[in-house]
Amino acid sequence: NRPRQAKPPPRPAAASAEQRVRRLFEAIVQDDPGLAAGVFFPREAFLLVKDIRDPGGYYDQLHTRFVADIHALHQRLPGLAQARFVRFDLAQRGGFVVEREEGNRLPYWASRHSFLVYETGGQTVRVEVRVLITWDDQWYVIHLNEFH
Repeated sequence: NRPRQAKPPPRPAAASAEQRVRRLFEAIVQDDPGLAAGVFFPREAFLLVKDIRDPGGYYDQLHTRFVADIHALHQRLPGLAQARFVRFDLAQRGGFVVEREEGNRLPYWASRHSFLVYETGGQTVRVEVRVLITWDDQWYVIHLNEFH
C-alpha cells in the first residue's frame, strides 16, 4: 500500500481471505456480526487509503451495511443449522487499484465476485462475497453485496 509504486507488488495469497471468511461464515450462521470482528477492512487503514471528503462517515456507512448484510444472509440462506464450511474461492477478477482510482490515495489489490462455499443437507451452496481488498498482504471484506 505504498504510494507511487512503479509496479504492483505480488498479489497476496488467499490464505488470509479464507481465514477471515471462515469467521464471516460463523457470524452468518450464528446471526452474530460480532463473530466477524477483524473480517471487515480496518478503519485506520481505510482512513489512510481513501482520498475523499469524510472517509470516516463513508466507512461507517460501509460497516453498517456489512452488519446488515450478515443479518440478511442469516435470514435468507438455506440450511444454516446443519451447514458446514467447505472453502472460499478468492476470485482473480479485479486487480491492482492504483492511486487516485476509486478515490484512493494509496493502492491496493481488489478481488471481485469471490465465493464462500458451504454444504448442507447434501447440497452445495455458493454465497457471493462481492469485494475484498488488501492492506499490506492481508485480504479483508469491504462489500458483502452490491453497494450503492
